[in-house]
Amino acid sequence: MTAVARRVWQAHLAIAGTQVKVAFTYRTRAFAQGVGALLLIGLQAALWTAVYAGGDGPARADWLTLRQTLVYAAAGTVWVLCVPGLTLARQLETRIRDGRIVKELLMPTGFLPQWFSAALGRSLGVAALVGVPAVLAGGTLLYPFAVDASYAARLALTVGVAFVVLFHLSYLIGLSAFFIRRVDGLNEVQEALLLLLGGSMMPISLYPAALRDAAVWTPFVHGFYTPLGTLVRDPFVDGRVIALGVCWAVALTGASVLCTRAALRKLVIAGG
Repeated sequence: MTAVARRVWQAHLAIAGTQVKVAFTYRTRAFAQGVGALLLIGLQAALWTAVYAGGDGPARADWLTLRQTLVYAAAGTVWVLCVPGLTLARQLETRIRDGRIVKELLMPTGFLPQWFSAALGRSLGVAALVGVPAVLAGGTLLYPFAVDASYAARLALTVGVAFVVLFHLSYLIGLSAFFIRRVDGLNEVQEALLLLLGGSMMPISLYPAALRDAAVWTPFVHGFYTPLGTLVRDPFVDGRVIALGVCWAVALTGASVLCTRAALRKLVIAGG
């Protein structure tokens, strides 16, 4: 049993490693994305500075200071590049349509875990090319800052939960190609919901109270706002919000397992 588990683990490491190498092979693209991210961060900095300067009283909007909001916006811009997104759903749909999925089904790693390992490898590769330099630059600009064990643990937990949530949302959309003709519409709906309810455009804590309280019950908020809010120590990201994110990660994982079984059963019944 141990030997089998070791072989499966090595297979997943190989899949993730391949995606890291692919990311470095196409490093010019990552560099271009990084330059675009810097331009967008500069635009956001100018926008939020003007917003805070136009308010009355101290430079603080409800929950966050200007510095917290700028860090949130910058980290969110880099985060979008590093996590699974619409590309994953399109790749899965394409492989289902052209039949390449059959080759992946022959691998001993399992279909869902295989895609998870590939997505993790890609994210690690992009993070190494874009995220790490951004963290180093941001840390230099924000120094001094305090990092304790509790804060680091909460940040690591929310980042892991966010990755799982975003992966399964895109995976489920891609997998729906077994049941519907095109998944582009679902991709667009997900993108809109991530913009509105996910906090990828602005911190959820700056929303009106009713919308803010409702958004935390959706899975979308835990893909962006929860880890980014934890990063900037947003008071609204408390234990309850983090627990909801963990529940959504577990629920979406279960949904992906069930939908994968249903989709593959449909493939077998159709004769491949």
